[in-house]
Amino acid sequence: GAGMAMVHPTWVEAQPGSDDLKIAIIGAGSQGRNLIINCLRIPALHFAAVCDIWPYHQKYAANILKKYDQPVNVYADYRHMLAEESDLDAVIVASPDWMHAPHTMAALDAGHHVYCEKEMSNKIDDARQMVLSARRTGKHLQIGHQRRSNLRYHHGIKLIDEDKVLGRITHVNG
Repeated sequence: GAGMAMVHPTWVEAQPGSDDLKIAIIGAGSQGRNLIINCLRIPALHFAAVCDIWPYHQKYAANILKKYDQPVNVYADYRHMLAEESDLDAVIVASPDWMHAPHTMAALDAGHHVYCEKEMSNKIDDARQMVLSARRTGKHLQIGHQRRSNLRYHHGIKLIDEDKVLGRITHVNG
């Protein structure tokens, strides 16, 4: 969000090499920027493109990457990006949930592996089509489910359900 502090990695001096992965991101809002920052900690990943419909998000993400010697091509239309950036290895999908399926399937069909943020899709049939696209193309598809697999959340559920540290819950605000 507007008032959030960005934590920028202070390492990553690696230059692109032959074994490096060339990646792009669709969706450069708050979650997309968080993923960009974390990807910058992986020396073998190099961004080639950023795609977002909002000019502010495009510029913000491109400026982060430029700061870390990863100048990128910027796109507003994911279809144009996938057509132009044919030598990508993988695409990160961090767009709004309702666009995860079309963005993921287009990236798979373009021949790229995909990491897609949670939730996979807000429609069961779209999620099924994503899986079928991955199988058909032979490309890897990974869906982020940190809050379902991270031990801190399992611990929290245990505290509430088993240890009853909160007693009877009557209201929750989020």
